[in-house]
Amino acid sequence: MDALVYEDNSTSTHESWLERGAHGRGGLRMLPVNLIIFSAGLLLAFTQFQQEAVFFSIIGATLFLMLVINVALKPTKYQIFSGKIRIVLGWILHFDIPFNNIENATSATPGDLWGLNLNFINSYSSNDILQIIRKRGVKIYISPRNRKFFLEHLNKSLNDWKRNNIN
Repeated sequence: MDALVYEDNSTSTHESWLERGAHGRGGLRMLPVNLIIFSAGLLLAFTQFQQEAVFFSIIGATLFLMLVINVALKPTKYQIFSGKIRIVLGWILHFDIPFNNIENATSATPGDLWGLNLNFINSYSSNDILQIIRKRGVKIYISPRNRKFFLEHLNKSLNDWKRNNIN
């Protein structure tokens, strides 16, 4: 079992959801999912029901579902274990990146976010974004609150892991 080496919160966990929305941060990642859910709710509401109260109930339930999904899938913590990086999403979900699949980790800019990649970021500030280049798979972008310390701990843990796993 891997031991927890370092844990950092996401950059925007201290901001309210209104502040993130007002600055245009945090919502772009979930835009396709929100559009699909909202379109399905509108289609259901317009085609299946004639009563006005039921129509507004379906629309309200759709908007509530979109809010729950956004909160549940928002990255809240980034953890470094002795053999992997864990991205904690919301309350119970997580995404692991094993050290044997990490080629390099560097700081990144918002211009690097274009293309095929996974964005687990809540802030688009160039001072926050960290790029993880994997050996297999797409690049992953995260935004720990203290990028410098996170990168230091990650590089130390990667070096320790490589030293212990040389065949």
